[in-house]
Amino acid sequence: MFTLKDITSDFLQTAIYIEQDDKDKIIFEYLPNNQIDTLKKREVYSDDIFSLFLNIFNFDTTDNSILIDKIKDLLFITTKYSEINEFDISEADFAITDDVGNFITKYLDNYKTIVNLYPITYMLYPYIFKILRYLLCKNNLYSGSYKVDLDSAIDSYVGLYNEIHYLIDNLDNMKQEVIDIFNTFSEYKVKLPTSEIALIYQAYNQKNKNELIFNDLNPFIRTNTDEIFSSWKDIVMTLPNKLDAPLEFPVCDSIIKFLRQTVQNLIHDEMSLRKCKNCDRYFIVRYSSLAEYCLRKVEGTHATCQEYASKKTYKKKQAANPLYQVFTTYYNRIYGRIRRGTLDKDSTLLDDIKILHQEFATKYDELADKNEKEKLIQEFTSSAENLIK
Repeated sequence: MFTLKDITSDFLQTAIYIEQDDKDKIIFEYLPNNQIDTLKKREVYSDDIFSLFLNIFNFDTTDNSILIDKIKDLLFITTKYSEINEFDISEADFAITDDVGNFITKYLDNYKTIVNLYPITYMLYPYIFKILRYLLCKNNLYSGSYKVDLDSAIDSYVGLYNEIHYLIDNLDNMKQEVIDIFNTFSEYKVKLPTSEIALIYQAYNQKNKNELIFNDLNPFIRTNTDEIFSSWKDIVMTLPNKLDAPLEFPVCDSIIKFLRQTVQNLIHDEMSLRKCKNCDRYFIVRYSSLAEYCLRKVEGTHATCQEYASKKTYKKKQAANPLYQVFTTYYNRIYGRIRRGTLDKDSTLLDDIKILHQEFATKYDELADKNEKEKLIQEFTSSAENLIK
């Protein structure tokens, strides 16, 4: 994929984001070259739900650098504007001094690097595909059925340029707003529904005349006809019905639409953003959840952060348990004998002492009296001594 041959194969019509089976998916839709076969679909990305959203803001890493700036390398026609239209680009801008085949190969190699860093940029490929196919057509290097003319190439470049500049210009602010809405309250252990937090955030910034990138992305500040509510009283009165109603979205075929859709889903489903106390990466859970650890695998192990933390807490708790300390002493004595060869390596004593400890541990946890607990430890010690004789 992402080769010169790819640009001369089936015509890429669009890239679509869908949520399916608790997975983020990106699907490419192709028109076949022979104009006879039906529309082809190809799944190019599939991973955990919200993985793309966490990734674009670097929430899935502890690296705070915004690597998405590299996306600017995809713009080989530059202007001084942050947003352009079709009148800002002409045929002369598509003049390539390098060999066209080499230019396309290098361009796609660079794009592949960006996609590996930020998979959501798969959504830009239809723009890129049409631009590169136009370069082939312009230089008489493509003779297939679906040629791309100058107007289509300009439209695609305008779309690519504006989407890239929107991300570069706004991503830092969007990231901060996402943290403010979905993370700040949970960090301070405030258990408010996310929809209410979003409204509070909206009201606070409106009062202080702060402009918000995600201002238009909150589904609860708009009427059913997508008009801004005239008063906060109307919003609060309408909120319960909006929370009960399912969200409906048009086809998601751009990164900007994806961001809007995801933010609306997070608010509607009352989700929050937490920082894992083990790996320091963010994860998404319902606002009422008590989870403090994510389900990512701990590096070098098969355990998740949640499992790893649970085991760590258990070991810490056990280490402070007097009965467990006595058990550990006998376990190590048996293990030492096996290591030294004074006890057969096939001995069942290690398993036997574990079983004995489990029996006494259940009784120990049920006792409240300190003297009774001490008496039980002495009984365990006596039983352990008899076991290892």
